[in-house]
Amino acid sequence: MTRTGIIAWSVLGIIGSAFLLFCGGWVALFAFAISIDAPHAWKGDIRFGLIYGLIALALIIGAVLLLRGSIRRLRSLRARPTAGIAEQSS
Repeated sequence: MTRTGIIAWSVLGIIGSAFLLFCGGWVALFAFAISIDAPHAWKGDIRFGLIYGLIALALIIGAVLLLRGSIRRLRSLRARPTAGIAEQSS
């Protein structure tokens, strides 16, 4: 893969990670609301809250893993310091 391709995939990964993190936050908020009977349109149930909480946790973990991979790919593109002039043996 070319340098531009690596950068493009990493940027898409970072954007996707932000989207997954945003969705995970909303699902976590929804899970909390369901577990305490907040919407009042239906009876709250701790089981549904826990299920949505686990879904939120999976989304957040996926976002973190995707972000770590993208950052790792971008760091691999940094210029590595070249070794100095080899010491001459006397």
